Amino acid sequence: MKKLVALVLFMMFVAHAYSQGVTTSTLNGIIEDSSGEALLGANVTALHKPSGTFYGNSTNLDGIFRIQNMRVGGPYTITASYTGYQDYVQNDVYLTLGQTLNLNVVLGESTNDLETVLITASNNDVFDGNRTGQSTLVDEKLINDVPTISRAIGDYARLNPLANITEGNDGFSISLAGQNNRYNSIYIDGAVSNDVFGLAGSGTNGGQTGVNPISIDAIEQFQISIAPFDVRQSGFAGGAINAVTRSGTNDIKGSAYVFHRNENLAGKTPSDILEGDERRRLDDFSATTYGLRLGGPIVKNKLFFFVNAEIQRDDTPQPFDIETYEGDSDDAALNSLSDLINETYNYDVGTYDNNTAFLNSEKILAKLDFNINQNHKLSLRHSYVKADNLEARNSNTGTINFITGSEAFVSTVNSTALELNSVIRNSMANNLTVSATFTRDDRDPSGTPF
Repeated sequence: MKKLVALVLFMMFVAHAYSQGVTTSTLNGIIEDSSGEALLGANVTALHKPSGTFYGNSTNLDGIFRIQNMRVGGPYTITASYTGYQDYVQNDVYLTLGQTLNLNVVLGESTNDLETVLITASNNDVFDGNRTGQSTLVDEKLINDVPTISRAIGDYARLNPLANITEGNDGFSISLAGQNNRYNSIYIDGAVSNDVFGLAGSGTNGGQTGVNPISIDAIEQFQISIAPFDVRQSGFAGGAINAVTRSGTNDIKGSAYVFHRNENLAGKTPSDILEGDERRRLDDFSATTYGLRLGGPIVKNKLFFFVNAEIQRDDTPQPFDIETYEGDSDDAALNSLSDLINETYNYDVGTYDNNTAFLNSEKILAKLDFNINQNHKLSLRHSYVKADNLEARNSNTGTINFITGSEAFVSTVNSTALELNSVIRNSMANNLTVSATFTRDDRDPSGTPF
């Protein structure tokens, strides 16, 4: 029996070990002289200017170099050097999540005072054959530019032409390549963040309450991949949504923000031409989100921090006019019923005509990045998300619902991810990700037991 249990646990570990997200980028290329001869042992370095993070490697017999596990974004300064040749320097290089940038360089001899020649495609944003599979990259600029009301991943996933987003009571549902939303995988900093119960339309932990798993303000880049040819991404039949969070740099940077909507900032109801209904203003509601983020150095060029905190308060009253009720009861009869239950059983059934639904959430994310040395980079991230959702029953023309029959849903998610990126030698690199996610979902009636 013990052997059977050990075997099952081992198989579960292997299955999860093969299912991970990608959090880094890669730079590769060929270094040659002006005659087309490969330069063996040419040095190639990449400096991430905001954080001072340094990467380096040298070329092999064929003049080929490859630098893996690099931070996404930039700007980078790329330098190629070889004894007796002019140095090649390129500034303002940006790397994107999960992709490989190809950089082929021709170095001129220093005695001839030749200018460096860079061989690229006609568009510097086009990658080489290392970019395989259908995918859409959402970088920081696109996150800031795309309008969003819910500030949810679904608002950006729709940028992929193979994505279909539908709205539901618990938020959004993402179908990729025509597959059910439960066939997708969602990664945050390489850690699997799928809904452990498989019931949320969004596919994320705590998603049944309608809360987002992470603040959009804490994301640096994310990628929606349909058919990646990367062996590191697996465990899905629909698509993979892969996000990496922001990191601190040598400069202290932060922001504070408030987003607010109510009935005065929304359009009127759609008109029904067949029945001749007129458009009217929406019923009163309030949706407010406010938060802040801050990142900076603890030790310059070595150790960095990033924190993000966000609070959400959404209230949606559901007013009901008893005059529209098609049953035999009226306001007096319903109030009499409520009083009778209270007097006889000492039980308050609550209101029926203006039951307010709400979603309250708090999100906290903290991250540390440590440049151990040129070959080893370590990051540690912890996130906390709590949601308190009241799915308040509402009355309509055919049904009277009292507030005590509503569902109160409290969800708490704690997620920790530790990632070590290592360059072992010129032709070998390793990425180690260890993560743990604890989800606590609790549903109860909002009223006390009868």
